[in-house]
Amino acid sequence: MDKEMINRLRDWANRYNTPDFIPSDPVQFPHRYKEQKDIEISAFLTSWISYGNRKMILRKAEELHTAMGVSPYRFITERRFEPYQQQTGAFYRFYSWNDLYGICDRLYELYQEHPTLEDALLQYDKKDPVVAVRYAFEGIKGVPRTPASACKRVAIFLRWMVRRDGIINFGLWQQYHPSILLIPLDTHVHTVALNLGLTERKAADIRTAREITAHLQKIWPDDPCLGDFALFGYGVNNPL
Repeated sequence: MDKEMINRLRDWANRYNTPDFIPSDPVQFPHRYKEQKDIEISAFLTSWISYGNRKMILRKAEELHTAMGVSPYRFITERRFEPYQQQTGAFYRFYSWNDLYGICDRLYELYQEHPTLEDALLQYDKKDPVVAVRYAFEGIKGVPRTPASACKRVAIFLRWMVRRDGIINFGLWQQYHPSILLIPLDTHVHTVALNLGLTERKAADIRTAREITAHLQKIWPDDPCLGDFALFGYGVNNPL
């Protein structure tokens, strides 16, 4: 990676890693809350539906947060998701209402045993939070267990929780370090990375995500997902 590309990526990261990014991004929803448990649940469920058309994501997330009300944590612990059980109608794209019940029920179980979601995940894997999420939410639709999956939505959630610059991401979790985060490999990130030569791999899988992340670690060794704002932000605003 030459100096010109490094400077370009740093410039893009600085341009898009700003509070102006929040209102147009799904991260706006967990930003509505102050308590860690509310933020964790809002962030996890929002990232779970973060695929497809952005306007559709924001609209469905708004509906979900209207249902959860002032406290997603109370929504979970008071089991107000109970009516969704066995409801096979579509909730969002390939998710049914029963799928929403399933993920809420798993969150309920985890919070019954642990004070925070971070504490829960640490019981599954202390070094790799992607692996921890996969095991904690085993069998939940939308949380892939296949080794080849880039786990984009999981990576989005972890970026929100772990990155600590306090601009867009929350930095609530201290046991996982930002240096171990994996870039969320969405279409924009992949396309820009291919154009820049950060990868030659056409498959949007875990190997490609790791390859791109490894290049970004050369610029930001302690915080490679700062590069997500460079690639994603530029890709959204300058379609190739």
